[in-house]
Amino acid sequence: MKPHLNTYQRRFAQHRIAFDTNLLSPELAESLRRASLACAENQKEETGIIDFFCGLYLQDRNEITLHFSGDFAAVVSQNFPIHRFGPEGLVPKVMLDQVASEAESYNSGFGFSLNYTDELHRLLWLSAKLANAVGKKASVKDVVAAVALHREWMDELMRSGLTPSRNVADFDKEVGTVIFHATPHTGEGWQREMDFERDRAFQPPFMLEVSTPSGPFQPVRSAKVKLNGSELAGVSWPEKPTASVGVELRSLNKIEFELDGPAFGSVEVTVRGTPV
Repeated sequence: MKPHLNTYQRRFAQHRIAFDTNLLSPELAESLRRASLACAENQKEETGIIDFFCGLYLQDRNEITLHFSGDFAAVVSQNFPIHRFGPEGLVPKVMLDQVASEAESYNSGFGFSLNYTDELHRLLWLSAKLANAVGKKASVKDVVAAVALHREWMDELMRSGLTPSRNVADFDKEVGTVIFHATPHTGEGWQREMDFERDRAFQPPFMLEVSTPSGPFQPVRSAKVKLNGSELAGVSWPEKPTASVGVELRSLNKIEFELDGPAFGSVEVTVRGTPV
């Protein structure tokens, strides 16, 4: 867990966010102000990541929903019972009420504090870093990219019902869990049996995955896979292109393939585990 920012670090960061013109795009800075005002009007002491995403939705409902799915309207209503879209969302409600009532004692000095959580500071800085690296200021897309790089931020959004609209490459999940992988082909000369050891860097649960190929090869018509003598998984094209099943591994394992398909047909077989 990262250490908390001290008082002077937070003061410095908030000053940079407020006055440094190289960090955030005008639209992103405006979204942040919306979130801060909504927090103030809903008696929230700090603006966090979920609050900021609500601010992005209040700023532009169409843009953020391109990248995240979920009931944004419900999340905003739950997080900010008091909220406003459009230009009114950037003006304190007390000032709007005074204008509407044509109050004689019009108070133009209403203010609210800008107080961001440590994690929101880190998200904004990472967004700016990604944007600055290609010569621009942070935009909504940079925020989306930054969240995708941080598991805890993504988990926080998912707990609120907001999930990425696209599949996001994840090296640790996709590559770091592989114990065994093979792409047997229907052509003559390809192995139909292979042995592999259980890597002690992995622990249960173990999964056997079978799928038609993601590369240029044709899919097999059907495939059956045995592990240590037991038939566990099979696929058929196009009815059942993927299969996944939990398995138990021995110290030394034997995997067998039975393929039926066109010449150069192929299938992908992967065994995964949980890194220790």
